[in-house]
Amino acid sequence: MNDSSTRFDWLRLRYADSLAAKQTALEEAWAALAATPKDNAARAHVQQLLHRLCGSAHAYGYEQLGDDACAADSLLRAWESAPPSLRDAPAELVRRLDPAVATVLAALAAADRPIDADGIDTLPSALRVLLVEDDPGQSAIICAELEARGCEIRRECGADLLWQALTLWPCHAVVIDYWLRGETAIEVVAAIRREPRFARIALVCFSVERDPQVLRAVVDAGCDAAVAKVDGSGRLFEVLRDCVARVDRNGPRPAVSAA
Repeated sequence: MNDSSTRFDWLRLRYADSLAAKQTALEEAWAALAATPKDNAARAHVQQLLHRLCGSAHAYGYEQLGDDACAADSLLRAWESAPPSLRDAPAELVRRLDPAVATVLAALAAADRPIDADGIDTLPSALRVLLVEDDPGQSAIICAELEARGCEIRRECGADLLWQALTLWPCHAVVIDYWLRGETAIEVVAAIRREPRFARIALVCFSVERDPQVLRAVVDAGCDAAVAKVDGSGRLFEVLRDCVARVDRNGPRPAVSAA
């Protein structure tokens, strides 16, 4: 077994081991929302848990769980996006959501461990992450928090030396701020994606930018994901693991053609 497949097996095992905790968290969050349907924070917590399952389950081979979570997440998002005058009452929303959430909980309860844990006690090599961040304070914080989670980090303050860094320091992923000196992540990511030699590198935008259209443009340019800094480095680490696992499992994204 090569290092790439072993790393994915380790990540998938970690994900499988987390499903019981995810089930408990969703059960508790759903009970809280069912008891107080008008509680916006309780509803947001349920939606966050469903949205994360929707985004991660497919990557680790839990297709049915992912489909069920996406279905429940879609119901919540449709309610949130509807004009207030056209929304069901919160209690009615909870009533309609109950079967969908029950299906997700049943899928979590039925999920099997995917692989034998023997011989996969530790990740064979730490995730190597190249961070492109021009704010020294932010860069230091992000590096410290990712290193605390076992990542190896190299920092660049801009894109001018990025090509040299990627060539001399092979990595699993690049984390890039949206706003850089004189350019944006869209331009940098698109350039990286035109280089076949970097095709297996996961690209994640980590930024204060929260405009959905801007973040969609980053993903369209070639980023595997976009994470808001307000969500924290813990969420960034989860997304990095998911993106690297998807590349290991499914291969690189198609190259982006030059404009």
